[in-house]
Amino acid sequence: MTTTTPPSNDRTTHDAIVAAVAAPPTTPVLPERLSYASPDRSSRKKKAIQHATPPAGGRSPPLRRLRLSTPVDATVAFDPIATSPSRIIPEMDMSEEEEVADKGGVFARLSFSSDEDDDKTVATAAATTPIFSHNDLFAAAEAKESILSCQLVVDFFYHPDTDSTANTMTIRQRRDAICDTVKSPKFNKARARRLFAGLTPLLRKVAEEESYIPTDNDEDDDDEGNSTIQELEAMVMESTQCIMFLRCCAFLVEAYLDGILAKQQTSRRSSQQQKIDIIDETFSVAEMLHDLLFPLQFCSSVKIIKEVMATQSAILSMCEKWWHGNFEDREQMVTQLIPLLLVKSLEDTAQKNDIKRLCSIREAIDLLDFEDESILTLKMHLLRTIGNPLFLQSVEGRKFITHLFLLDDASLVMDLHRAVKAEIVMGENKDILNAYAEIYYNAWKASTDIKDYWASTDIKDHENSEGMGVIQTSIENALKDFMFQVIHLANPSIAKSVRTILDKFYMNKKSPHVEAMLHRMYGPLLWRALSASNSRVRQQASVVLVDTFPLRDPSATEEWTHLCTKKSVEALMSLMRDDVPGVRVAGSRAAAMILSLFWVKVPRADTRTLLNQIIVMHAFDSNSSTVRAAAVNVITTLLQEETTHDVLRPLLAPIVNVIHDKTEKVRLAVVNMLLSIKKIRGMKYYHVVPANHLLARLAEEGRGRNNPRGNVAASLSNLLSNSFFPTGSKKAMTDIINRTLRLLTDSPGAAVTFYKNAYSQLSVNSISRLIAALMKCLRFLVVEEKKENVEDVSGISLLFPEGELIEYKGSVQSSTALMATIAESVSILWESIGAQLKNAQHENAKQMLNIEFSGNVLTEVYCHFETKFENDNLKDSKLVDCLRACIAILNCAGKVDESKISGLRAHIIGELSNKSDMPAERRIANLSPNVALLCAWGMTEDVARYLASSISRIFAGDTDERVNGSFTLNVLGSSRKSLPRSVKKKVAADEAVPLPNLDIDVCLGILGHILKGSYPAFALARESILKSKTAFNTIASALQAAKRAAERMIKPRNEEDVDMSFTMIRHISISIECYGRLLIHKEAMKGEIPMKLTPEAKSLMNWVTNTIVPALAKLASQDNDFSRFISYVCPISSAIAGKNRISSPIVGNPGDTSFVSGRGSLN
Repeated sequence: MTTTTPPSNDRTTHDAIVAAVAAPPTTPVLPERLSYASPDRSSRKKKAIQHATPPAGGRSPPLRRLRLSTPVDATVAFDPIATSPSRIIPEMDMSEEEEVADKGGVFARLSFSSDEDDDKTVATAAATTPIFSHNDLFAAAEAKESILSCQLVVDFFYHPDTDSTANTMTIRQRRDAICDTVKSPKFNKARARRLFAGLTPLLRKVAEEESYIPTDNDEDDDDEGNSTIQELEAMVMESTQCIMFLRCCAFLVEAYLDGILAKQQTSRRSSQQQKIDIIDETFSVAEMLHDLLFPLQFCSSVKIIKEVMATQSAILSMCEKWWHGNFEDREQMVTQLIPLLLVKSLEDTAQKNDIKRLCSIREAIDLLDFEDESILTLKMHLLRTIGNPLFLQSVEGRKFITHLFLLDDASLVMDLHRAVKAEIVMGENKDILNAYAEIYYNAWKASTDIKDYWASTDIKDHENSEGMGVIQTSIENALKDFMFQVIHLANPSIAKSVRTILDKFYMNKKSPHVEAMLHRMYGPLLWRALSASNSRVRQQASVVLVDTFPLRDPSATEEWTHLCTKKSVEALMSLMRDDVPGVRVAGSRAAAMILSLFWVKVPRADTRTLLNQIIVMHAFDSNSSTVRAAAVNVITTLLQEETTHDVLRPLLAPIVNVIHDKTEKVRLAVVNMLLSIKKIRGMKYYHVVPANHLLARLAEEGRGRNNPRGNVAASLSNLLSNSFFPTGSKKAMTDIINRTLRLLTDSPGAAVTFYKNAYSQLSVNSISRLIAALMKCLRFLVVEEKKENVEDVSGISLLFPEGELIEYKGSVQSSTALMATIAESVSILWESIGAQLKNAQHENAKQMLNIEFSGNVLTEVYCHFETKFENDNLKDSKLVDCLRACIAILNCAGKVDESKISGLRAHIIGELSNKSDMPAERRIANLSPNVALLCAWGMTEDVARYLASSISRIFAGDTDERVNGSFTLNVLGSSRKSLPRSVKKKVAADEAVPLPNLDIDVCLGILGHILKGSYPAFALARESILKSKTAFNTIASALQAAKRAAERMIKPRNEEDVDMSFTMIRHISISIECYGRLLIHKEAMKGEIPMKLTPEAKSLMNWVTNTIVPALAKLASQDNDFSRFISYVCPISSAIAGKNRISSPIVGNPGDTSFVSGRGSLN
C-alpha cells in the first residue's frame, strides 16, 4: 500500500503476514502433550492452554508411528491438507457399487459392518426398536476378550450374533438404541464408571500400540513383498477394528454427555454459566480420544480411509459436545479441536457449516497463550481467515474474525490489521470491503462496551479492565492507521477502498461514542492535512471533512460546536480558492455535500458565501473546464434537497450561458441539471435556460464535429421530448403535427437532431405514427405548392380523403427548405427503427408504414423535387434543398418493397437513359441516389455491369456511346402514365429500355459515393456489391483497365497514339484509387483484426510505388505545367472540383467522393 509517508520499521513482519495470507494451507503441528495418563483434578483446571501447537521449525514429513510417551520437548508434525485421504469430512455412507466391489475382499472377511452403512438394513426393518440394557454394555466392555481385542465391542455395535430381534434393525437404529441406553436416566454415575473403566484399558492399549495405523503405509512399501496377502488383510482388519472401536467409544461418551444435559434441563439445578461435574473415568476416555485426533490424520490407507474419517468426525463431535455443554475441564478438549476445525474451514471444499462449527467454539481461543512460540503455526492459520471469501461472506465467519480482534494479544490485532491491508491492496471487491468494515466496527464497539462494563461495575477486576483497555487501544491504533492512510495514500483507488472500511463509523457518527472517537483520532490529522503542501492530500482530506462534519466533541457546549462549524466553512473556502483545479473541484463537492446534509445547521451567511463561490466563480472558471462542470454538478446535487430551492432559484440566472460552453462535459452537466429541475414542482427548466437557447444548442450539436447522437444531443432530446411529441390520450395527432411543423419551421437543425435521437425517447409505434404524420405534412405542403404555382392537382394521389384533412395553424406558404427537412426527418426516423421493424412484435407498425408509402405517393413527391432540381433558374440553396428531399425520399423507397411502389423504378431507369446537359457535379448528385436505390432493390449486378461498361470504354479507347452490355429495364407491369415523357415516346410498356454509357466523370463520381458510403443507402449499396462476387469482379476488372492504360502511357510503342492529357491522367489516377479502395473494403468485410492486405492490394501498392510515382516525378521535373497540375489542380482524392459544392446537413457533401471524410477518418 503506497503512502506518502516513509515505510514503517515493521516491514519484515508485514511481509511475513502478507506471505502467510497469500500462501497455500500450511501444516499445523501436533501438540506436544500426548500423555494419556489421567492427571489429577488440579492439573486439568487451567485457564490458558500453552501448547495448542509446538514451535514451528519447518514442515516435518508425516511419521508412521507416534509414540504415546512422546516427551514434552518433542515435535511431531502432520499435514492435514497435503495428505488428502485424511481430510476431516462428515460420515459418508458406502455406496452399493463399493459394497459389490469389496465383495470377497477385506470388508467382506471382517465379521462386522462399517458404520458407513448405517442406513443399510442388516436383515429386515423392525417395526419397533428394542432397548438394550446396561448389562449388555457391561458384558461387551468387561469381557476378558475385550482387554485384548476390540472385537466384542465392535460386534456389539455393528454385528449382532444370534439375536433375532436385533437382526431386524439397521446399523444406525442399533447404534441409536445403544446410545439411548447410556442417555437413559437410569444410567447413573456408578454404571458410567463401570462402563468407561471397562473401556479404558483397551483404549489405552490401542493408543499406546497405535493399532489403528495399518502397516501398509508408504514407508513400508519395501516390506510388502515379503508379506502374504492374508497377513496384509489381517492387519487391515485389525486396524479397522481399532478405528471402529474408537468411534464406538466416542459415541458412548457423547451419549453420556447428552444424558447428563437432559438431566440438568429436567432438574434445572445448574445455571448456564455453572460448569457441570464429570466423573474421572469418562474424562480419561474422552481425553485419550481427543489426543488421538492428530494421529488419526496419518491413517491414509485407501482401504480404511472412510472408517478413519467417520471416526475422526465422531471424536470431533464429542469434543464439541463437551465444550458446548460447559462440562468441567472442557478446556482440555480443544487443543486439537481448534486446529482441526480451523484447517477444515480453510480448505477449498469447506462449507458454511464448517464456519459455523468453528465460530461456535470461538471463546475457546481465549484460552490459548499467543505469547508462546509454539502457537506460531496456528496463528498463521488464523491470519488466513482474513482473506478467505467464505469467512467474509458468512455472518458466522465475520463474527469469528471479530472475536480474533478481541483476543488479549495486541500483536495479533496488528497482524490481523496488516493482513487486511494486504487484502485491500490485492483487490477492491465492494462486498469484501463492507465485510471488513463490519468486522472493525463490531470489534471496536465490543471492546468499548466491555470496557464500559468493567468501568461501571462494582467488581474491581483490574486484570480484565486493563486487558480490555489494551484491546481497545490496539483496535483504535489500527483504525488510526486507516485514518492516516485515507488522507495520505498516493493511490486514489486504494484510498477509496480504505474509506469504504471507515464508512461504517461515519454512518454511525450520531452515536456519542463514535463521534467522540472520530474527534479524538481525526482532530490531529484532518486540520493539518487540509493545509498540506501536497494537493492529493488536500483533496482526500476534503472527502474526510464531509464524512466527519461537524468534527466536534459531543460533550462540548453549543458555542464550541458553532466554532467547529465556522472552522469547517473556512476550510471549505480555502479549498475552493486553491490554485490547483483538482482541489477546487474537491472543495466545491465537499461544500455541496455538507450543505445538502446540514442545510439547517450551517448559518445562512456561510451558506450564501459558499453558493456564491460555486455559482459565480467556479461555474465560469476560465482556467479549467473540470471546475466548471463540477460547479454545475454541485448545483444539481443541491437541488435534490427541497429546502435549497428558495435560495437557489434566483441564483441560477447566469447558468444560461454555460450551456454553450465549448467543452462537452460542461454542456452535458447543464442539461443534466435541467433534467433534474424538470422533475421539481414549482421550478421550470425554461426559466433557467430559455427555449431559444435550448433549440440553438440542439441544432449546434448536429453540426461540425459534434456528435448528433452524443450524450448532450440525446439528453437535450429527452428534455424537449414532451414539448415536440406530447404523449397521452388527450393529445390528438393534429396537435402533434402542428408542433412538428412549428419546430421544423423555427429551427430545422434542432428538429433534425431531435429526430436522430427520437428512438431513445419514443416507442416504435410512436415513431411510426410520427413518420406517417410527417409524410402527410409533406404531401400537404407539396399540394399547397402546386396550387401556388397554378398546377392541376385534381389527378394526383397526394390529396387527402375528406376525413384526413390537416388543420395547419401556421402559414400556408410552403418552403422548399421546410419540405426537405421534413423528408430528411422521415428518413432519419425510419432509419432509427429499421432494426426493430424486423421483429414480429412490430409487424403492425411496419404494415402501417408500407400502406402510407405505397402506390404513387413516393413517385409523385420525388418527381416534384426532381423537376425543381433540374431547373437551371434555381439558386444554389434551392438546389441543395431539392437534392436533400430527393435523397431522403429514395432512402425511404429503399425500405419498401419495390412491387408496392408504382412507377418509381421505371422513372429512375428513364433518368439514367436520358442525356442531359446538366453539369457533371449536379448529375452525380442526381443519379447517385438512384443507383443506390436500384442496388437496394436487388439490381446490384446490373448496376455493376453498367458502371463497368462506362469505365472500361474510356480506357479501351472506344468512343461508341452504345451499351457494351445488356443493362436494360423491362418495364412490363409499370404504369405508362408514371413514365417520363421522354421515355414514353421511346418505348412501349412491354419493351426494354437500353441505357447509354455514362460520362466517365459521372460514373467515377457515382462509384466514389458508393465506396465512401456518403449516407446509409450508399453504404448498403457498397455492401451489396462486395457481397456479390459477380458485381465485385465486374467493377474490379473495369478499374484494372486504368492500370493497363497507365502502363501504355509510361512505355508507349508509338507516342502519337498515347493520350497524355491532364484529363486522362486524372481519370486514371481516380480509377486506380477506387480500385485500391474496393480491395481494402473487400478485405475489411471479413472483420479480422489486424486486417491483412490481399495479394491484389499488395501488388497494386508495389506497382504504384515502383512504377507510377517515379514516372510522375520524372514527368513533373520535365514539365512545369504538369507539376502545377499535380500540386494544385487535380487532387487524386476528389472526383469533382468546383467552388460551389452542393452540401446537405444530413448526408454531408454529395459532390465529395474523397477517400478521406470531413472528420479525418478513412472511408
